[in-house]
Amino acid sequence: MRDPMPSPNGETPKPTLQLRRGATSLWRLVERAIEQEIRAGTWVPGARLPTEFELAARFDVHRNTIRHALSSLRERDVLRIERGRGTFVKERMVRHHIGPTSRLSSALRDIHRVGERRFLASSRVRADRELGRELRLDRGHFARKVDTLTVVDGLAVAVASSYFPLPRFEGIEQIIVETGSFSEAWRRYGVNTYKRQETRISAIALSKPDAEWLGLPRRQPIIQVTNINVDADGIPIVLSRMRVAPQHMELVVKFG
Repeated sequence: MRDPMPSPNGETPKPTLQLRRGATSLWRLVERAIEQEIRAGTWVPGARLPTEFELAARFDVHRNTIRHALSSLRERDVLRIERGRGTFVKERMVRHHIGPTSRLSSALRDIHRVGERRFLASSRVRADRELGRELRLDRGHFARKVDTLTVVDGLAVAVASSYFPLPRFEGIEQIIVETGSFSEAWRRYGVNTYKRQETRISAIALSKPDAEWLGLPRRQPIIQVTNINVDADGIPIVLSRMRVAPQHMELVVKFG
């Protein structure tokens, strides 16, 4: 029998699992050992575990035993498995309720998660037919595009492109950089109340820049949430297209 390999923290497992199994199935002991390490912080949410071959060598068991243990942990939502990439510790999901006044920042505060909106880039763009229709701009008029990244507990969970009609919100990107808040930026333009007029949810192909920002493989589809917010008079103040990493965020729509 091989000597057990060191664990990720450099310690050698005590003693080999076969000597401790008793009446307990060997795969169950492996499952418990991996879960204990996850709870202890050895493997953090989003971390990739060693391969089945490496885990089999470490625990001195057959790969089928490892496969059984990992399958059980996946069924219990402790792990997630991505074909071709490996096995990962399941991330803590952010449940974002979509409603006329719901805000992701408020949802994060309610569940004691640390979130922030990071400014990525800004550009002045001409409105095409779709953008002009959504923002009530004549075709060819301009909008301010602001790209941002939403980070929760240090993990990138969504990237968004938001379009603000010009000239009404000329310079809004500077306030967003300063405050990190759309709501505060709108207040400085006299928009104190607003609501979501429409939300559309679709699946799209992942672009190369988004894949890099979110740390996802290009072949993975992404969820796009398109929102239109309006002021108290029903005039559009933003069209946003948010691309959501599905392993980090769950979108919830309630009726009634």
